[in-house]
Amino acid sequence: MGLIRVNKGSKVESEFFINMDKNNVEDVICVFKKIYEENKREIEYYKELESEFNTIIESSSDGIHVTDGEGTTLRFNRACERIEDISRKEMIGKNMRDMVKAGIYSKSVTVEVLESKRSVTLLQHVNGKEVMATGTPVFKDGRINRVVINSRDITELNKLKRELNDAYTMKEKAERELEFLRQRETSERNVVAESISMKRIIKLAESVAKVDSTVLIQGESGVGKGVISSFIHKNSNRRKGPFIKIDCSAIPENLLESELFGYEKGAFTGANNRGKIGLIELANKGTLFLDEIGEMPLGLQAKLLRFIQDREFIRVGGKNPISVDIRVIAATNRSLRKMIDEKNFRQDLYYRLNVIPISIPPLRERKEDIRPLINSALNKLNKKYNFTKRFNVDTLEMLVKYTWPGNVRELENITERLIVTTSFEEIMPEDLPSTIGESVQNKRCFNMDNIKSYKDSMDKFERSLLMEIKKKSNSTIEMAEILKIDPSTVRRKLKKHHIKIDFE
Repeated sequence: MGLIRVNKGSKVESEFFINMDKNNVEDVICVFKKIYEENKREIEYYKELESEFNTIIESSSDGIHVTDGEGTTLRFNRACERIEDISRKEMIGKNMRDMVKAGIYSKSVTVEVLESKRSVTLLQHVNGKEVMATGTPVFKDGRINRVVINSRDITELNKLKRELNDAYTMKEKAERELEFLRQRETSERNVVAESISMKRIIKLAESVAKVDSTVLIQGESGVGKGVISSFIHKNSNRRKGPFIKIDCSAIPENLLESELFGYEKGAFTGANNRGKIGLIELANKGTLFLDEIGEMPLGLQAKLLRFIQDREFIRVGGKNPISVDIRVIAATNRSLRKMIDEKNFRQDLYYRLNVIPISIPPLRERKEDIRPLINSALNKLNKKYNFTKRFNVDTLEMLVKYTWPGNVRELENITERLIVTTSFEEIMPEDLPSTIGESVQNKRCFNMDNIKSYKDSMDKFERSLLMEIKKKSNSTIEMAEILKIDPSTVRRKLKKHHIKIDFE
């Protein structure tokens, strides 16, 4: 065997076979094999590349599944075996349509790709597992030659997602139940909180109730400062103790000190011979509510400051200090800072009171509370007087639009007046006090946010017009003359809009 060079240096491997008869050579057979070194290196390179490719495919954590253009499995890596719980032996050479028919796959992404001739991603159920598979077509000469499928087991991911959704659902349910309980509790304790601002105040009041810090409640007259102070007391660990309210504006200045701190016998002319326990002392183990604190005389503020600091006081005419365990809540409708600037309120007392400030907005700034407040008052009064009164829809709308300068107190008073003084079960807009009707009418205009339809807008306009004309008339005939229509038409329209005909 040897090598010879032919064709400009190409190497040729040769083998010689010699046939001899005795010492004579009869035949010589020569076999030539031409070797291209470059091709040999390329073949070795491609073998290494294929080995590396196979290693990469088998090392992938995602499943890699390759089929031919007919849907028959050619490759199925280890990750596929693990994810789909099927052995490679069971898959190689099997057509995916047959696997679907056999019920091993719920549906096949390979089949979808072959039918649509585009990439497809779908959720497959394989042996009880949820597998997200993406199939990509590989084209050759315009036809699908291969389909490459990447798959990933999302069973645990979906399980975690469902558990997370369940947790969110339970959280939302718990929040709704908590909100329901809070609303029921606040309703039972005469607190209506539908607006965001009042809900925040209730939440703050609940937190404040857990401690004994001094609270200063500010807001216009009638907004419910007393209701919030009572709410704090009833939600505190002092709920079983007394709740003593002192209206600093209602007690004459010369009597306020003795009412607050009490007095010893013979303390002043006209004093009780046995002396008297003050309201502060009566509040021991409970809550002392100082309403209208801004009306307290400047001279008495110093003594109140010492009491708040030390929780001790001396009765009028007394010598021995008395200790009490109380929580102090103060309220005012005045600007104490302005009073401080005017030298009418002590700055040090203000800071002692204003540890936890609560500011209640007026009713006109929390319209969402008006309707539930009216319904709450209506229910209580119906129960109290054994009535079944109700408000007409238009009446409620006018009450909601009213500015309520007297706030909740005015609302409750007007509701009671309407329930007691109206003759019919349904309280109509014309039953409202003129102050409300005029105030709302002055503000009534076409608000684009409130327009539902042309008919609805015209009905409202017609009703308002009829009510205005009715105020200026003594009969339906006069109304007809002003409106230039027939009296029967006036009566029909009054009936349509539930406007009482009470001047005939």
